[in-house]
Amino acid sequence: MKSLLILAVFVVASSATSLENNDPISQESNVEYNGKYHYHYELRDGSKATQDGVLKSVNSKQNGEAVHGKYSFVGDDGQTYVVSYTADENGYRAVGDHLPTPPPTPESVLKALEYIRTHPYTAPEKKH
Repeated sequence: MKSLLILAVFVVASSATSLENNDPISQESNVEYNGKYHYHYELRDGSKATQDGVLKSVNSKQNGEAVHGKYSFVGDDGQTYVVSYTADENGYRAVGDHLPTPPPTPESVLKALEYIRTHPYTAPEKKH
């Protein structure tokens, strides 16, 4: 009975290790003195990621980073999903065929925005 229990624990441990074995197939990274960097890795489960970044001047008082990258993974359905992204002073923007997209802006909202653009607000004159 004791040897059966030990055998069962060994089988469960080895199958869990093989399911979660995401050892890298390839891995590289490079960081330069000026803040520029690059990394890439690929795992045995099909996951991949690549990212490049640089330091940049956002304005005269603030510095920031500009990052471009891409990652992919195999979903539970067997399909490979790919996401490309940019992250900078304008936020994080991801693009992928599987990502949802917003509905089109209604015509009435577009007209209102155009009216606001062409008729900027001016404060009324103060009467004393």
